[in-house]
Amino acid sequence: MWLSVWTRAVIAPAARRAYGVWAGAGLVGAMIFGGTGMHPSDLTGLAIGDPGVGAVLALTWLLVFVPVARGLVRGDGARYLASLPSPAVWPRLLAGAALVGLQLPWLALWVGGDGGRGLAVVIGVTVPIALVAAWRPRPGRRIGARWTSGPAALRGVFARALRRRAADALLRGAGIAILAGFFAGLLVHNNDLTGPGAAALATAAIAIVLVGAQVGVRLVLLEAHRSSAWLAASTGIPESARVTALAFAIAAVDLAAATIAVLVVVFSGQLDPATTAWLTVAVLASVAGGVLGGTHTLVRAADSPNVATRVVVGAAVTAGLTVLWLGVFGFVGIVGALATSAVLAVRK
Repeated sequence: MWLSVWTRAVIAPAARRAYGVWAGAGLVGAMIFGGTGMHPSDLTGLAIGDPGVGAVLALTWLLVFVPVARGLVRGDGARYLASLPSPAVWPRLLAGAALVGLQLPWLALWVGGDGGRGLAVVIGVTVPIALVAAWRPRPGRRIGARWTSGPAALRGVFARALRRRAADALLRGAGIAILAGFFAGLLVHNNDLTGPGAAALATAAIAIVLVGAQVGVRLVLLEAHRSSAWLAASTGIPESARVTALAFAIAAVDLAAATIAVLVVVFSGQLDPATTAWLTVAVLASVAGGVLGGTHTLVRAADSPNVATRVVVGAAVTAGLTVLWLGVFGFVGIVGALATSAVLAVRK
């Protein structure tokens, strides 16, 4: 009975977190390895042959999976069971097995690409993942809030929400952004594109993959937006100021993720300077459209019973519109995507 309760308190929550990682990795994997794409052995061979590529790949997976591993390693969800008679070995064995088993995409990549040596790589990468997950930083010194105006107070609310409640989502988002950059660079390289065509294709790829990096953070921002309603009402802050502060918070997070993705594409050596400039313009326009669409979705979802569904669908629709416009009209389509997001954002 104790072990069953422990499993539901520790492994079940970690598995639910892992499902999102699996979905994001599956999306990227389907586009990279599907059809006439790469074979897993191509990527694993490149990672083993080039230490730089291997280190970046391992770091990306660490960023994505550490939030899942933290619950398994620390076992915070089962602290109340420590006061009861309990087995000493089985919880550790089950946690260790889950720590490896829940890395299903990473495990499939390496075992499918390199067999037994790939399994050794997975186990070797699991060790630093467990060490990072077990680390508990010292809590920062708490200081009183000193906000000089209503908008500044709202910005402070969102900043603290990101720092205190969205750390895992931000960490996972950074890993997904790196994957987005790799995927975009691979598409440009395989299609031998330059200039506006390369920028359009890379922007579409980045927009789709970054949906996984946006959803978790936006849910935290939505909760902060909801909880700050009393502050705005009691201090006379208008609704427009609340929406503006929310838009700035979304923009900061989306811009950071997009910047990581673009830097990965640039440093992978797939773009010349002119193509890099085209890509920068296209991604900035895509981020602007995403901010407009995301803000509109969160404001409308604030009173909805299906908050998570609306946030996910909103982010996916905005990214889908960007891909559609770019796919039909090429680089010029980014103007249409931005205009469509603006029209949808002002629609009541």
